[in-house]
Amino acid sequence: MKKIKSLILTSACIALTLTSCDMDKYPYDSIPVENAVESLSDCQNLRNGMYRDLRIISSSFSGFMAQEMQADCLIPTNNYGNQWSNPYLWDMESSDSDATTVWNNNYVTIAQCNLIINGILRLESEGKLASEDLADAKNILGEAYMVRAMCYYDLATKFCNLYDANTAEEVLGVPLVDTYAPAADNSTFPPRSSLAATYSFILSDIGNAESNLSTTGSQGAVYLTTDALTAFKARVALWMKDYDTALTNATALINSQKYPLISNDQEFKQMWLNDTGSELICQLFASKQELPTAMGSWFLDEITRNQTILPAADIIMKYEETDIRLNTYFTMAPVNFANGATYEVACVNKYPGNPELYTGANNYTNKVKIFRIAEMYLIAAEAYFMKGGATNELNAYDTLFQLMSARDASLRSQPVSGEILKQLIRTERLKELCYEGFRWLDLKRYGEGFTRMASQADELSYNFGLNLQVSANDHQWLWPIPQDEIEANPQIKNQQNPGY
Repeated sequence: MKKIKSLILTSACIALTLTSCDMDKYPYDSIPVENAVESLSDCQNLRNGMYRDLRIISSSFSGFMAQEMQADCLIPTNNYGNQWSNPYLWDMESSDSDATTVWNNNYVTIAQCNLIINGILRLESEGKLASEDLADAKNILGEAYMVRAMCYYDLATKFCNLYDANTAEEVLGVPLVDTYAPAADNSTFPPRSSLAATYSFILSDIGNAESNLSTTGSQGAVYLTTDALTAFKARVALWMKDYDTALTNATALINSQKYPLISNDQEFKQMWLNDTGSELICQLFASKQELPTAMGSWFLDEITRNQTILPAADIIMKYEETDIRLNTYFTMAPVNFANGATYEVACVNKYPGNPELYTGANNYTNKVKIFRIAEMYLIAAEAYFMKGGATNELNAYDTLFQLMSARDASLRSQPVSGEILKQLIRTERLKELCYEGFRWLDLKRYGEGFTRMASQADELSYNFGLNLQVSANDHQWLWPIPQDEIEANPQIKNQQNPGY
């Protein structure tokens, strides 16, 4: 295979959209409001819908791709059709369709979770669950609490300020809904809570999930497990700057040795192509009949060669040739450009299409990997570093080096500290988690602004947004509350985010 990095240098020279006016509205032809939960069978059917919605949230055009485009390491070609141009150009408005879809899809899923939670709690209180059904019902209840927490976390990280315990009571969170009430009068819709209340709600749901979820973790689990919950706890704690909790949960998964890091090149490729591998804590179920969004179709098109979004040159140059990620995450492919020419350039290959999920032409669909052990190494390294002190910094490097050396066997341990270590942790996080929905959120966490990375070739790129500079105080680090929601809910009429 040609060396991607050398070719980069050469080439440089040449939807699901579910809308809602009511806060907790769900398609009425999908879920009957009356008697929706009367048995374990009802719970299981609703659970299927909940997981369908979770797949949508985790891989949607509007959520995943919009925030990736708003970050710094994707560059559209000169054939770009302006999809996601508002986030890419940092020109979002309150009518932005991506923000609206993310908001609505999350609240649709929250409604589904509320229906399950309310229903199971009612069945338990009324003694309507057979003793042999209690364990399964409790597990579904735990899943619903976890999914609801994941939805509120997604909303809070996109539409709200960074969490700061010192100011969380004074800044706005999101409206909190815990009851399925699709026909509620809008005068009863909740206002935006405080950010403190939002995260308190998320943590409460995590606690309730922990009390009920019983499915033990296993490699490649396609439904939520206790290990997936531990991974989620670590992720939330890092965002909240609760480094002790982040470290406790991340290291618990690392030390369990249930999810060993992959160091073999072919096994690593198989994880992304065939959705198999020891590192997978949880990837959502998919089949030819139940497909997630075709995430790879944004980056590859072997038939028409009209892919319009390419990785920045700068990110590719961060990898050594001996790093197994380089030729897994990226591939050289012919691409048609607006001048009528076709050039071979580097393309994102993180979603190459699982052959088990298509017949005939590649649909570039893979199972959505929502938790991987590699993220836990990165969380632990950052948490150690942020706790401060020489011992913690050494632990941070040692933890990080376990991941680095698994990806590149030629590396030798050379401990560093201070600012150099901080930047190394951030660079490894970018190299490992790029194009999985983390980068924009990480840039928001760092709070330093950014300059968009260099393209592979400016003359082949979209004219606007190249080398874009975004300040740390740009108001678009908070997405706009959808205008439709502002108009539908009188309680949030004056609670729009600043700048919109």
